Amino acid sequence: MIRDEAFAEVKALVIARTGHHYYIDKEAQLAERIAHRMAETGDTTLSAYLDRLRDPDHAEWPLLESAVTINETFFFRFAEQFDALRNVILPRLIARNAAEKRLRIWSVGCSTGAEAHSIAILLNDLLGEAIGEWRIALTGTDIDDAALTAARQADYSSWALRTMGDAERARLFDRNGERYRLKERYRATARFERHNLLSLIDGTAALGFTEYDLILCRNVLIYFAQDHATAIVGALVERLALEGLLLLGHAEPNPGFDAVADATQVAGILAYRPRGSVLRVTPVVPPPVVVARPPAPVPPPMPRATARPVATPKPVVERMPDAVARYFAALDALAGGDRDSAERAFRDALYLDGSFAMAHYQFGHYLLAQGRQPDGKRSLTNALRVAAALDPATELTGGDGMTAGAMTAAIRHIMGRTR
Repeated sequence: MIRDEAFAEVKALVIARTGHHYYIDKEAQLAERIAHRMAETGDTTLSAYLDRLRDPDHAEWPLLESAVTINETFFFRFAEQFDALRNVILPRLIARNAAEKRLRIWSVGCSTGAEAHSIAILLNDLLGEAIGEWRIALTGTDIDDAALTAARQADYSSWALRTMGDAERARLFDRNGERYRLKERYRATARFERHNLLSLIDGTAALGFTEYDLILCRNVLIYFAQDHATAIVGALVERLALEGLLLLGHAEPNPGFDAVADATQVAGILAYRPRGSVLRVTPVVPPPVVVARPPAPVPPPMPRATARPVATPKPVVERMPDAVARYFAALDALAGGDRDSAERAFRDALYLDGSFAMAHYQFGHYLLAQGRQPDGKRSLTNALRVAAALDPATELTGGDGMTAGAMTAAIRHIMGRTR
């Protein structure tokens, strides 16, 4: 199929329609998904299938979009963010909106709904019986109709619940054989709609997507070209309410986003707000106060016979810092706009662990954003070397679910654009 001259046009149509630049160098995977759809339609040639796709309103498009969308998700993914949501972010939103009892939350690229339902669980736990008094608009959106149907059903395998213990599963889900369905109390909170992220940057997005207290767009942007990802971040932060927050996946923040959004720290995690909304204040350090003191009395000389030799101090053994900790320190420094500290922390992490793929990857993005093309390409090449040696399904340390295969695809796409 890949050698068929119609394949290039099909591929271009899919990428233009979905924004999934993931398939730039994943032709075998795309061909496999197209072949599955052709078997369903009965088309025996790619040209015949292409004729369907040339009509943008053809009923085949939603089915193909579903086939090419990657739907890896699970409950409470990225524990640090959910700790911040549970303990700080959502309680603050509840307190701030207590008078009008209204919340608007958007889960972008929600897949089969685990993220939106995780937020629903937190809201129910935080508000208790009072949740019925609140107007909560918790919306999950995705381009994949089949994923949205699954999200509405809220019926999951144990793999999607892998971060939970048995007691938590029993509290939140009704078990039926090997399947787990979210209990009605939690299942009723979120609603799900079809939405193409590209509509945010081509002016066709629905007017109702505004004034959000919280937007989550996690592990979605890695599949888009960098210019599209940056434009999407800018469009999302403009849809936030006053003091609203945008959360991305841990592998996705990029210095290039500084042009369209302000990074900020909330409960130790990185978040984004509209450009110009975060006040950067340089602290003023007062001059030291000099206090005049009388001269200290000079002690009498010690008799030679009673003098003791000065003990040699014992060497201090410093504990080697952890590479992952230095990596997170680099991301924190970037969020605070301290690029010098970020670069030092990235280099520390890579000195401690030269096979740290996510550190190479994020450092490469940072260097490219600074216009340091040779250094950035070198760091991305190092990340590619590490990721390509792993099983594509391997989740990378510090990547919040980013797999070796997804990183490999993303880097090859970036390297193709920066030649």
